[in-house]
Amino acid sequence: MNTAEHNRGRREASLAAVRERLDKAQIMVITDYRGEGKGLTVKAVSELRGKLREQNSEYLVAKNTLIRKALHEKGVEDADKYLEGPTGVAFGYGDPVSAPKVVLEFAKTQKPDNLPIAKAAVMDGRLVELEELKYLATLPNLDGLRQQLLGLMNAPAQQLVTVLDAWNKKREEEGQEA
Repeated sequence: MNTAEHNRGRREASLAAVRERLDKAQIMVITDYRGEGKGLTVKAVSELRGKLREQNSEYLVAKNTLIRKALHEKGVEDADKYLEGPTGVAFGYGDPVSAPKVVLEFAKTQKPDNLPIAKAAVMDGRLVELEELKYLATLPNLDGLRQQLLGLMNAPAQQLVTVLDAWNKKREEEGQEA
């Protein structure tokens, strides 16, 4: 096997890996891991990967051409403008809120450059601009939403029990006084 064939094989394997992750992901956050300076250290990237792993997500540094090709195959072509320079991608496999939240919160801790810099995301086959992504990251995760929903569903029943309990106590007091 010559070098060109070997390189083509490696590119195809890398493209297949990006495709597989994209197929599995609920959201893909496109980031710049270098910024204007030297970029994230190996230690920082490892820390970010660990935090993402805890949220059923992962961080991958890949060539823009491979990411672009995988996105085009999915019908997402408007992300091209964000695929310039060094690109890292956070794939969120579970809750679509978790990966953006981790990336944006992690960046706040990386002084002075605040890396990685989130550029945009792809979710449900469409581009999510940075402002939407920031808003998405402020939402509670799926477990938090479930807890809020249960709280809303339980509130009327709890209020009814409180009213009935107060009414019952009042009756008992009136019965004791009579």
